[in-house]
Amino acid sequence: MADTPKADLWKAVKHPRMRPWLATAASMPAAVGMHALWGGSPLAGAGLTVAAGVLTASTWWAGEGTSKPRRLHATLSTAAGTSYLVIATVTDPLDPFLASTWAIGGMVAAGGWNMRQILRVNPDIKTDGQTASETGLLVKSLGKAKAALKGEPKVEPNKVTAAYKLAGGELTNADLGNRINNIAGELGISPNSIRIVPDPENAAEGEFVFIPKDMLTEGAPYPGPSAPGASIVEPVQVGIYEDGETEQFWFPADEKARRNATHFSVTGMNGSAKSTGMTWAIIEALTRRDAIVWAIDAAKGMQTLGPLLPYLDWVEMTMPGGNAMIDALPQVITARADELGRHGFKNWTPEAYEKLGMPYLIVWIEESAKFFRDGAELEAVVEALRSAGGSVIVSQQRPSATSMPTDVREQLGGAFCFGVKGSTTADMALPDDVRDAGARPEAWENRKPGYNYLVAPGVDEERYAMKARTWSPIPDDGIRAVLERFYTPTPAGPTTTMAAGEAYANRKIYLPGQSLTSVDAKETVMSKNDEQRQEEALLERQVMRDVTALVPDDDGGPEPDVDPDQAIEPVPDDQVWRFGGQPGEPQKEKSQEAAEAELLLMLAEFREQGLEEVGPRHFQPHGTQGRYGKSRAWLSGKLTDLADEGVHIEETEKAGTYKLLYPAMVHLD
Repeated sequence: MADTPKADLWKAVKHPRMRPWLATAASMPAAVGMHALWGGSPLAGAGLTVAAGVLTASTWWAGEGTSKPRRLHATLSTAAGTSYLVIATVTDPLDPFLASTWAIGGMVAAGGWNMRQILRVNPDIKTDGQTASETGLLVKSLGKAKAALKGEPKVEPNKVTAAYKLAGGELTNADLGNRINNIAGELGISPNSIRIVPDPENAAEGEFVFIPKDMLTEGAPYPGPSAPGASIVEPVQVGIYEDGETEQFWFPADEKARRNATHFSVTGMNGSAKSTGMTWAIIEALTRRDAIVWAIDAAKGMQTLGPLLPYLDWVEMTMPGGNAMIDALPQVITARADELGRHGFKNWTPEAYEKLGMPYLIVWIEESAKFFRDGAELEAVVEALRSAGGSVIVSQQRPSATSMPTDVREQLGGAFCFGVKGSTTADMALPDDVRDAGARPEAWENRKPGYNYLVAPGVDEERYAMKARTWSPIPDDGIRAVLERFYTPTPAGPTTTMAAGEAYANRKIYLPGQSLTSVDAKETVMSKNDEQRQEEALLERQVMRDVTALVPDDDGGPEPDVDPDQAIEPVPDDQVWRFGGQPGEPQKEKSQEAAEAELLLMLAEFREQGLEEVGPRHFQPHGTQGRYGKSRAWLSGKLTDLADEGVHIEETEKAGTYKLLYPAMVHLD
């Protein structure tokens, strides 16, 4: 209907707030008609009185399910209206006193209902046939977005589930996730108390799940290993969810369950208890009959690995040692994959362990950012280890592009996210859909140690955004007692040990019951000379491996055109490449200030050469015995500091590579 005075009048008449006024107006002609018909009949007057009483009582009975004020208001209004009709019928409705009573009383009654409607809801606002009173929460929290609650919320002990429906094309589940803080502020609860569970078959529907009280505050005591002596294919249990269910995940693949083997990214700031949380997973693996664990922690060393040392198949607590293990992994993967393939295994299974003596291999790297910044290459490891029967656990505080190569991050199918510092880190650590569903690890940072979110194949996706807490920590003596009782000795097997080579053969063996104070400090904290010797030994092994790969086998192949008896002529002295100083001159370690000055001078030289990117490889020939006279570790740390300053270099997406900046000189007048 077009916008005309007549149309506007018709619209006004149909408005819900006009109904009380129309009822009041209609009562006058009704009273006049009833008076004309039954005004002189006493029997009709008695009947109308009984009818008024019955209608008033019925109104009270029908209002039982409403609020007490509404029930009382409706009953009194019915009683007043029917009483007027009875009196007007037996007397004269046009009497000035009765007519005045009708006019004044009718205005009060109609206005009272109008005020009740205004204070309750604006009836102009509707969503899919529902009034705003049914969606008041969403109207306040989501602004003018069209969203409606579907039916009555389901209320359980400490849990409220409310289904919702979104107006098509005007709001998405991701938008709801971005506004969780608004909803939490309106309800006066933590953002971590709200989860969004989208309907997998309808993008416009889903459920809000509200958990008003944090049931994880007290934590849960460690119950002991979940399946000692069983296979590693059984779930690994590490804590509890907020609804009391056990938090668990799996390492190996399972063809029947259509679950892939998984690498894990473990993220959490200092004090978030990420190392403690992963210790429970490692204890689970050590108490299984067909799994071994290799572990690296060059940062906290004994603090993290101390009670586990006698039960880890290979453990390293120095940077050179950790690099040696990482360097051995590609050969181990190739050998294991080849052996599995020869016997018809596409993936590792418990049967592979029974037939080949090849246990599942878990490699746990704590504070892995140090190794990535030092140039360690794990891309080939994470790309191939799963099919060769292994998982990598990469643990660090912030999985940024400078702390972990993007290619490595893409291969980590599992995410174990503890409290982090800020939403940016949380976005790096968790998938987008989990963040949209309400996961907020930045809300507690390190104030709630052990709180986490777990994303992994085999875990119910509805639990991805449900917070959990790992088992309450126990003393190191308690961990030793558990492992002494339940540890299952598992050999690495010939395939793995032979492929790991000299570094594995020379690894330190720790014995059960051995006091940590008896462990040589050089195994955890090396001097610069010892660290340099280990780095040189690693480099020598890498070179020999490359040379061996180029030398033909004895059973055939072309022989090199070289006379083995030919003497090697001496190299002229002026062609000898020296790292610094003159022949025979002893090299002295440079001071911190001198080394930093030399590093800045080299950056200036690189600018003159027109370089756009630099990295440790550009400085390597001038290291310990060269121009700046410092170790590789010092260089990596200094480059990181310079990148943070943002004056000479800045970080790029490639680990160990920095953009060379060209700062302009400022001339002062």
